[in-house]
Amino acid sequence: MKLTAKPHSTVMQRLVMALLLPVCAGALFSGAKSASAAEQAEVQEVRLWRAPDYTRVVFDLDRQVKYSVFALENPHRVVIDLTGVEMQTDLSRLDFKDSPVTGMRSGKRADADLRIVLDLANGVNPSSFMLAANGELKDRLVVDLYDAGVVPAVPDLEMEERPEETRQRDIIVAIDAGHGGEDPGALSHDKRIREKDVALAIARAIFNRLETVPGYQPVLVRDGDYSVRLQRRPQIARQNRADIFLSIHADSFSTTRAEGVTVYALSERIAEDENVRRVAEKENSADLLGGVAGDTSLRDIEDDLARTLLDLSMAWSVEQSVTAGSYILNSLSSVATLRRDKTQQGNLWVLRSPDIPSLLIETGYLSNPDEAKQLNTAAYQRRLADGIVQGVMRYFYDRPPEDTLVAWQKANNIAPTLARSNLPGSHVVVRGDSLSMIAQRYGVTTNDLREANNLRGDVVQLGRELSIPGAGSRTVQEPLAVEHKTVRGETLSGIAARYRVSLASLRNANNLRNDVIHVGQVLKIPAP
Repeated sequence: MKLTAKPHSTVMQRLVMALLLPVCAGALFSGAKSASAAEQAEVQEVRLWRAPDYTRVVFDLDRQVKYSVFALENPHRVVIDLTGVEMQTDLSRLDFKDSPVTGMRSGKRADADLRIVLDLANGVNPSSFMLAANGELKDRLVVDLYDAGVVPAVPDLEMEERPEETRQRDIIVAIDAGHGGEDPGALSHDKRIREKDVALAIARAIFNRLETVPGYQPVLVRDGDYSVRLQRRPQIARQNRADIFLSIHADSFSTTRAEGVTVYALSERIAEDENVRRVAEKENSADLLGGVAGDTSLRDIEDDLARTLLDLSMAWSVEQSVTAGSYILNSLSSVATLRRDKTQQGNLWVLRSPDIPSLLIETGYLSNPDEAKQLNTAAYQRRLADGIVQGVMRYFYDRPPEDTLVAWQKANNIAPTLARSNLPGSHVVVRGDSLSMIAQRYGVTTNDLREANNLRGDVVQLGRELSIPGAGSRTVQEPLAVEHKTVRGETLSGIAARYRVSLASLRNANNLRNDVIHVGQVLKIPAP
């Protein structure tokens, strides 16, 4: 589950938080619950990472507890006392490199209470707060150790556990697999390959690729063999606040010679007709304008003004659709044959959103025996998906929506990463990665990985491309198999998110019929 910041945080909320969370080092903080001596709470996991001006330490708990935090000198330490708590994790496994923390130890005091001591190389200014469980996340005690001279910030609970560069929103890509259910779409010459299956496989490949890219959140309009009404497909994109809508299809023709990719946007004439229809039917519709930025209903607007608003919005949508299509075609040119090298425009229902750039991508011709065979292979489907995603990323990097991570990356001269991510022997760092996890995935030692990339510690920057030593000489360039041993409190969806794989692929790799897992169970993690 991703944590995303809400677009606006109120001044009142910050003032209240400032009153509730004093920054003085010796302040006492208490949670909503306290554990009795008979039934102690547990510290189940401790996590630590370094930000530019502070170090964050997070204690995962099985419930909220009373606690206090204070600092000591000669030597420098931060002491955390927790009431009615016991330690259930191994602190010796923590990596303190590049942080002021030199060690962490714990011990019981007054029988039922727990004291945790953070040994420090220098003085810090501590701040802390308790967070309630939220979805996959447990109750947490967060302790921020600000560098000397840095005033602790009032914590924004919507930003918890997100480094500075990920506090902007993700670009949302709605992926629509054409046809489905009782509608098979086009068929191959031998009737064995169906458009609905090819479209869904490519849509899922796009989804899986985008899941690994910082700053993007993919949404599947359909994720199974079922039918979704044409009018409903763009509505699903709007409900998910999509920044772009991609409808994936495969084509057919009367001869076997036709081949290649075609990308369609809505024609300007059909856009005008659609605007007239929307205004005429506005009393009986819930048409909205505004996309991600905000919603405007047409119902309470005079017809002339409604038409003007629709014309402006639809003109922008069509223009951006044509432009985005050219980026995708350019990226696909090295992967597939292009039937048309420019974005085509036509009368296609799913492209009629006035506020979301929308494209229909015909990935090839099932009526062509050779192309149908190619479209039915997982390897070619992944290559098409990579090309489509690269085109989308290049389009949004040149035209990033405000308040997105991609806009932040561009402002800080951080180039898109996926265009280089398929090079042999490389790995682009995404959310949740650690150096040891990357080393394990590719079957190399952390030391070798550190040396190959001139790293002095184990801190890796989001979006950085790492060289994998020795990977270029392997005959198989896919990541090596990874195993995960489950611990108490984990869920299958949480493990899938941690390793950036889909829940379905994790189930399939382990022959699971549902999402039930057991403590100590060893799971195979499929390659993303």
